[in-house]
Amino acid sequence: MEPILFDVVQLGQFPATRSRGREGRDRLEDKLVGKQRIDLTIDFTGVNAMTISFADEFLGKFLSTFDTEKFEATVKLAGLNAENFEAVEICLERRDTPAAVVNPDGSLTLVGDRILADTFAAIPQGKEFKANDVADALDLSAQNANNRLKRLATAGALRKTRSSAPSRGGKEFVYTVVTADVPDGQGLVDS
Repeated sequence: MEPILFDVVQLGQFPATRSRGREGRDRLEDKLVGKQRIDLTIDFTGVNAMTISFADEFLGKFLSTFDTEKFEATVKLAGLNAENFEAVEICLERRDTPAAVVNPDGSLTLVGDRILADTFAAIPQGKEFKANDVADALDLSAQNANNRLKRLATAGALRKTRSSAPSRGGKEFVYTVVTADVPDGQGLVDS
């Protein structure tokens, strides 16, 4: 996986307008053209405050339309202060769009969907797992666990690969959680 870092601060320390959000989304989308197998980090370090309108236009629209399967991508958000975390959480909940967030302590959480956030919290980080592992941990049916994992993979919070083990008739997948590592010095867009 190619680590890619998008520094949101290039759009300003206090980005506030939809037009600024559209500009940032366009820059990010332009730089992802032709990329495959990426681990995208959208880093808000240095952004002191932003409006929900900016967050929705930049991040909400990007995450709700970005095809992680086409790009074979994982996506995570980093560098969110408390105020920006709240703006992101509100915009993603309104769009019913989940996203993985790197917390200040280096752990990962999921925002945007409370049921998927509970599922994400129960997933073993740092090792491969299958839908049945999550079903057992949360006392769910295998189908329900599989549906949740599919949504988490579509959101870029999990990496999904086809299992090489013999299956019992259907496709079987193994999953891993997106890494909490934030790349350093690999800025995607010129400041």
